[in-house]
Order: sequence, then structure tokens, then C-alpha cells
Amino acid sequence: MKLYNRHTIYASAFLMDVVYTFAVGAVAVYAIDLGASAVELGYIGAVSAFFYVIASLSGGYFSDRLSRRKMILVTSVLAGVFSFMLFRSRTVAQLALNFGLLYGCLGFYWPPMQALLADSGHRRSLMSTLGAFCLSWSFGLSLGHLLCGYLTRSSSVLPFLWSVFICAAILLINTRLSDSEGQARMGSADFVSRSSGDTARAQLWRRFLYCGWLSNFALVFVIGSIKMIFPKLALEVDHLDRTVLGLLLALIHAGQMLMFWIVRHWHGWQYNRRIYLLFQIVTLPGTLLLAVTGNVVLYGVAMALIGVSGGFSYTASIYYSTSCPPGSSNRTGVHESMIGLGSLAGPLVCGYVAGAWNLHAPYLACAIVILMVIALQAWLLYRPLKQEAPSAAADRA
Repeated sequence: MKLYNRHTIYASAFLMDVVYTFAVGAVAVYAIDLGASAVELGYIGAVSAFFYVIASLSGGYFSDRLSRRKMILVTSVLAGVFSFMLFRSRTVAQLALNFGLLYGCLGFYWPPMQALLADSGHRRSLMSTLGAFCLSWSFGLSLGHLLCGYLTRSSSVLPFLWSVFICAAILLINTRLSDSEGQARMGSADFVSRSSGDTARAQLWRRFLYCGWLSNFALVFVIGSIKMIFPKLALEVDHLDRTVLGLLLALIHAGQMLMFWIVRHWHGWQYNRRIYLLFQIVTLPGTLLLAVTGNVVLYGVAMALIGVSGGFSYTASIYYSTSCPPGSSNRTGVHESMIGLGSLAGPLVCGYVAGAWNLHAPYLACAIVILMVIALQAWLLYRPLKQEAPSAAADRA
């Protein structure tokens, strides 16, 4: 039986996001143990995101020009190296630098991986393949946060050590990837034509592409802020157990998994403006709950709502980025860079807000950002499409 790239990608995506959650979950807890303030936690998140933005844009560019398989194998090794460097960090500055290097490594890892997935031989629609991919990595994030919360009860740096061994397994799995499977640059049943014969359709796709990137930025702004700032609120103000903290963060990705499963089987959402905007509005009650409550159950409800909205936004962004094969690597690079920009701006802005006011205030800032981005997307989506010039239509006739 032939093992298509997509099967290997599902397995490696699951494990790599366990590594990511071990890093981001343990970094926040370990930094608090080292005496980091809310502003310093924001700096750690911002530094790592800066590395990620630069790397993901470069990764998208080079994955169309170099061997995608070799890029993935090299970054699999480097992820293990930087995980070990995190384990050896002894100051907040060292922790921030090493976390940034690991995050940058992931920025090189995902664009070629996603481009291989889009080109992978499959009999199903692209949305079905992307849905399985998203379920794989989101399950890795959920399980990773649960395990990280448990491991940090023994030692804040223990998850970093486990990440080294997981990266070795990822390297072994990724040796099965093949560049040749993607040579044909397959389209899919979900391909949206950008030919000159369908100008309105192409315009609509491009507007949803830009909106997908914007919504992805906004939701990662919120989720990145939660992952870097919320642990200080949970551990030092609400005095929650570290295992409970891990469970709350895992609920974000449980919400994502639910959304990924729904959109995998739900057809017709891709170009529906009202549905697209509605799922982003779901974020607002989640951020407001985090801003006003200290109840652990309501925290859980907020995390799940934010996860559902984040799952929809991520799916939209990667779907529009990969549904037109030409240039998909560059677009997945932008897709990942928007994740990096959200991860940069969110912790940085919310860290300052927390330092200036209190540890609940950042989530009001998140709500304002979500409202601004929704308003911008509504303007983009409801603008009239440009009509094709009659002379151009006559020339083709």
C-alpha cells in the first residue's frame, strides 16, 4: 500500500504541535518561576513571533525553489536542538532567545509542509484533506497542553526535555516524505478559477483570501495573548493548579478541533459572507468573559468559544491560501506570517496593557482588535465587485 505524503504529514503535524505546546506552555510557567513580569512575558511572546514572521515568509519563498523534503528534515533536527537549548536556559533573556529560535524554526517548517499537503495525491476534496490535517495538529495542541500542565507540576523545564525525544521521532517519520509526489502541482475539486474568463469569481476569491489572513491575525492575537499572559493571572491571582491551567489552554484547541471536524463535512461555507463574519463574532463573548470573571468554569467556556472561532479563521485562511495551486507556497508563507504577526502583536500589546492596568484588562484590548478587524473585513466583502470592461469580453468572444 502506497503511503501518500498526507498520511506522513498528519502524523508529523500532530507531534510537532505537541512540541510547540510543550514549549509555549512551559516557557510561560518557567518564566514566571524566574520572576518574569507581565510585560516581560509579552516580550518573550513578541521576540518569538518576530523570528516566526521572518522565517515563515522566507520559508514560503524557498519551499518553491528548494527541496521541500530537505527543508522539513533540517528543521526537524533544529527543533530538537532548540528544545534542548530551552532546557538549558537559566535566565529570562536566554529563555526568550531560545524560544525565539525554536519559533523561527517552526516558521521554516510549516510552509513547505502545507505546500506538500496541497500538492499531495488524494481522491478527496482539498477541504477534506485540510480538515484531516487541521484535526491532526489541533489534537496535538490539545494533548500537548494537557501533558504540559501535568509535567510542569514536577519541573518547569521537563517538557523541553521531552520535546527533544519527540523531535527525533518527527525526523524519523518525515524521512518518508517525497518531493516527487507534488511535481504535478495538483488542483482539487475545490479549486477556484482565476482565469480571465471568470473575473468576478477571481475577485471574490481574492477578497476572501485577504479576509482569511486578517481574521487569522486577529484570532492569533487573542490566542497568543492568552498563552503568554493568562498563566500569570491563573497562577498568581486566581491560584489555579498548573494542571487546571493546562486543561484550560487545551480547551482552546478542543474548540478548534470541533470546528475543524464541522467544516470538513460542511460544504457551502467558503464564500458565505454572513457565516464567515458570524464565526468571528463568537470570539467577543469569550474575550469579555476573560475580562470580567475569575470563575474557572467561565474561563473554560471562554477558551472553548475562542477556540471555535479560531478554528474557523484558521481553516478559512489556509483554504483560500491553498485552493489555487499556482503560488500556494508563497500564500502559505503569508498565512503563517500572519500567525506570527498576531503572536507578536498580541503578547506585546496585552503585556503592556496588563502592566498599566491589571491582568484582566488585556482581554478588553483583544475585543477591540476583533471588532476593528471584523469591521474591515465587512467593508472588503460587501464592496461591489468590479465589472469587467465590455471591450475585454468582446475580445474573448
